[in-house]
Amino acid sequence: MSKLFFVNIPYNCSDRELQEWVESRGFKTRSIRIVRDLVAGVSPAFGYVELQDDTQTHEAIHVLNGKKMRNQTIFVKEAQVQITGASRGGLERRTA
Repeated sequence: MSKLFFVNIPYNCSDRELQEWVESRGFKTRSIRIVRDLVAGVSPAFGYVELQDDTQTHEAIHVLNGKKMRNQTIFVKEAQVQITGASRGGLERRTA
């Protein structure tokens, strides 16, 4: 799985807008999730993008990191997978 972590996303950016921004630069997406404040409903400026092609992770980071989206510089890195503990006899993996 190729999941990227995006920081400094514009606060009122939609999942669709982020998807279009990434795909307009040549990377097909599998899923987009901008993290939002549940009370205010706005994004705290970070989110995750899962690419369809796992082999494009490093290229996508190189192309997207440091680029502007609505006058804000976007920072991109590979999302880290955390081991959270036992789950049904095995370890549960979460993306952070």
